Amino acid sequence: MSAFDRSYLGDLYQQYYYLLLQEANKIVHNYHDAEDVVQDFFTYALSHPEKIREVESNAICRFLITCIRRKSIDVLRRRETRRKYIVDNTDDCDYTLVYSDVNESVEEAVLARLAIENVKGAIVLLPENQQRAMEYKYFRDMTDREIAKTMGVRPCSVRSSLSRARKKMHQIYAENGCAG
Repeated sequence: MSAFDRSYLGDLYQQYYYLLLQEANKIVHNYHDAEDVVQDFFTYALSHPEKIREVESNAICRFLITCIRRKSIDVLRRRETRRKYIVDNTDDCDYTLVYSDVNESVEEAVLARLAIENVKGAIVLLPENQQRAMEYKYFRDMTDREIAKTMGVRPCSVRSSLSRARKKMHQIYAENGCAG
């Protein structure tokens, strides 16, 4: 890479860093990930200066923002690929949630498992219609309309049942000294 390219990219970095950081943060909603996006982009640009050089000077800002948006979306896609939620349930309300994240520590995995066990224990204490509504909503990711159709009730009944179930679960947590 020529000294001109290095100097040009350094100038772009200084001039647009905070703007690009803000743009990345709007998408990834995490300041550290946003910093990584901007750093990764400029690292790539250092090894491919010809791609930046081809952009007209009056379009460079738009070009940089577009690149940062694309890289930010890639971060979101990678984040989703690392996080996999698989819900397995049986009719007797025995829920199993498998959660894996390559960045997750052993402590975080144990705490997540304990939280899930607490939720399972609270759901089992609910009346049957509330158990089913909670299962359909949060473990099968169904809409209120879909739940209503499955349960043979109106959507407003589903919303009421879910509301009562959440209140009851808060009450169960409070009685057992759990945060909720």
